[in-house]
Amino acid sequence: MRHLVLRREGGVKFYAPDPEKYGGIYSAPVFYNPAMEKNRTLSTLLLKAYGKGGLVVCEPLSGTGVRGIRYAVESGVVGKLILNDISKEAVELIKKNLEINGVDAEVYNEDANVLLHKLKDSCDVVDIDPFGSPAPFIHGAFRALKEEGLICATATDTAVLVGRYPRKCLRRYGSVIVKTPFYIEVGLRNLLGYIARVAAAEDYKITPLMSYWEGHYFRVCAYAARGARDADDNFHHIAYIKYERGVRKILHAQSEGSSGPLWVGPLGDPLIINKMSEIGPYQDFLKILAEEYSISAPWFYRLPEFAAGGKSPTLKEAVGVLRAAGIYAVRTHMAPDGFKADGEYGEVLMAFKRYISSAHSLQ
Repeated sequence: MRHLVLRREGGVKFYAPDPEKYGGIYSAPVFYNPAMEKNRTLSTLLLKAYGKGGLVVCEPLSGTGVRGIRYAVESGVVGKLILNDISKEAVELIKKNLEINGVDAEVYNEDANVLLHKLKDSCDVVDIDPFGSPAPFIHGAFRALKEEGLICATATDTAVLVGRYPRKCLRRYGSVIVKTPFYIEVGLRNLLGYIARVAAAEDYKITPLMSYWEGHYFRVCAYAARGARDADDNFHHIAYIKYERGVRKILHAQSEGSSGPLWVGPLGDPLIINKMSEIGPYQDFLKILAEEYSISAPWFYRLPEFAAGGKSPTLKEAVGVLRAAGIYAVRTHMAPDGFKADGEYGEVLMAFKRYISSAHSLQ
């Protein structure tokens, strides 16, 4: 392949197409997105914090192979690496990048779903990192998984997941989404809800370890364990949300104006996130995630929802007011003016009203 540039990311070096020669990354013969470095770094930390060695790791949509190579070089837990791409040019580049990093891997030139079905019951980790939606590959990912393991998926079709394209959202994820101020969380839980339903169909129970939003994508990593009876537990965390005048109502059946089906259970595990923050970068971001995951209630709030006289409290003030009122509250990574609170909308609103009334009485 012509027009390659040598790049470095994390602890590896690799060749990727020179975007200047191809008019951008989306026109290059093999896709590599430097904006996903944080995604790859956090996922590498997660594998390391997961704490199990000798893992069989499969990345069926490998592109340049950088994600899988980073897993092998940096995590210290990969026993066998399986890389694949349907593009012959990508496969050639993957082999080149494996060689310069001294990494061994099985490399395939297959349709991703064909490979995943061939790998039935043989993988500890399956990481779906497509250009667009992971939905077409989730069934195959569970088929390739052993009795237990990790399922990771990236979705860049965020506009679909948040309901901007209702028909496509219904076709692709089987969900109906209504716009809300916390639409980012709805989109993330939409993706998780889809993965949970597919998991149940494949007789797996899932436990999210890390789920987050970052600008142009959603990312989910979940522990999965096989067992038909336990798989039913997924549906204990599937529901609908209805938003009316600030109130977030969780419903167990669809009704007019509701969004769903969505995952309403935990978004992640604060313990594993804290482990990640101890061994790698992005500590501030991981701290926010760990705090968010410590609150079981879904749906974040936004400061303008509680504005009085055209003014909103600062985020720091809002968190302080709620904690003083006995309502645990933390920042959310999903909006700069957003916070999670372990309380219903009415309780949060009343706490702010008392604070505003008290402030006025002191003037």
